[in-house]
Amino acid sequence: MSKELITIDTNDSVRNALRLMQKHKISRLLVRKKGKIVGIVTERDLIRRLGSEKERKLSDAHIHVSSCYSKNLISIDKNASLKEAAQLMLQNGISSLAVKENDKIVGLITKTDLIKALKDSKDKVERFMSRNVLRLQEDSRLLEARKLMLGKHIKRIPIVKGEELVGIITEQDIAKALGLFRKVAEGKQWDEKLRYLFVRDFMTKNVITTSPSDEIGKCVERMLEKRISGLPVLEDGNLVGIITKTDLVRAIIEIF
Repeated sequence: MSKELITIDTNDSVRNALRLMQKHKISRLLVRKKGKIVGIVTERDLIRRLGSEKERKLSDAHIHVSSCYSKNLISIDKNASLKEAAQLMLQNGISSLAVKENDKIVGLITKTDLIKALKDSKDKVERFMSRNVLRLQEDSRLLEARKLMLGKHIKRIPIVKGEELVGIITEQDIAKALGLFRKVAEGKQWDEKLRYLFVRDFMTKNVITTSPSDEIGKCVERMLEKRISGLPVLEDGNLVGIITKTDLVRAIIEIF
């Protein structure tokens, strides 16, 4: 678990939440109110709020964390097993757990922390990868990617040109894009301008990939080294799947 608790106040702005996440290279912040931790805010919460039509004239500096954080902070005892943590994350569709000792929050454990347990795994990617991979064409609108992520509860989408993999877009990319958009397009033909944001302008183009025959341990090392949460799986140049931290958390339950 991480013992460093990065927090933000409910009255702070979404802009500052994004800044904190980018500064610490994390995708969630614990939320405090009057000095007490009361919830959590994630990149997914931010893209849901920043892409909303409500209060469209407000910039990200005028939208408060209180309007988008989750009060349902799920926790686990510090003496629980990794398997228990993995099961709790999957059951609740979340990527982190507050860690408690005697009812006091003493840390945070994430999927990134959990998958470190698989660094020596010789199992193959094909055993755990997701084969039904959603994808978007490079000329798709950013709002379409946002809608797909929120609707399907996914955090990244491979981007193709025809059938060729040309990029990948993540929740982080969309949160940054929408935050910047709110900053520069405050109250000025908001709807019209938002329609001209395309995934090709915000996606990562140099995509790190893997193959079905690669070892899980090597995938984990790659994800940790590059600070990424998923790898498209290519076979003979074709996109045949994707392996994510969620898939690897499922692997922990099987392997351990």
